[in-house]
Order: sequence, then C-alpha cells, then structure tokens
Amino acid sequence: MQYVAGDTPVTCPCCKHDQFDKDYRQLNSRGATFFGLDWANKEAAILICQNCSYIMWFMKSPKSQ
Repeated sequence: MQYVAGDTPVTCPCCKHDQFDKDYRQLNSRGATFFGLDWANKEAAILICQNCSYIMWFMKSPKSQ
C-alpha cells in the first residue's frame, strides 16, 4: 500500500519503492519498564518496504493513499 507522511508521499530511501506494510511498535522507556508499566509507553507506526524490507519509524501514523 502507498502512504503519505504529512503531505509527502513516502518512498523507501534505499530502493525508492513506494509499497509498504504498516505496523505499530511500542517505544519502551527504562522508567516504565522498571516499574512494570510497559503498557503505558508510547507507540510508533512503522512502514516496512515490500521490496527491500527497510523499516521507517513515525511518531504520527502515515495515512494510506
């Protein structure tokens, strides 16, 4: 699927491909982990290039086109 970040179409910086799989990953912090509060950490969106598997991280989730 193709995505835009802000108003800019997303392309892979390695291979220039424009098709990605989208997923989410938790951003762990030492403090929250120490107190057993990993569930309270922020989450980031990731786009994985379908051609070369390069992973890009986004704090604001890119929108599909």
